[in-house]
Amino acid sequence: MQLRLTKWLLILLLAASLYGQTAVMTGAVTRRNGAAAVNVTVSIAGRAGLTDVRGRYRISGVPFGKQVWRVTQGGKVLREIQINVGASYVTHDEKLP
Repeated sequence: MQLRLTKWLLILLLAASLYGQTAVMTGAVTRRNGAAAVNVTVSIAGRAGLTDVRGRYRISGVPFGKQVWRVTQGGKVLREIQINVGASYVTHDEKLP
């Protein structure tokens, strides 16, 4: 009985430690012609960042689970996809249509 209780307690502790974890998401956004998409907004889970001169971005504090990843510029959505964040460091590169 004690062993079974300990096993369930460990499972609950593991689940609790995974709940609330966040990730760092990085990547690069390019245009159809391969050029860097400069100063576009990349957002996910209520967090956002701008791409640099190489089209690279970095967003921290992204919660684990299914999230909507979006690229916008001037209020226009250029790309929107669903990403499953399941690791503490995620890289996602995207070529705009």
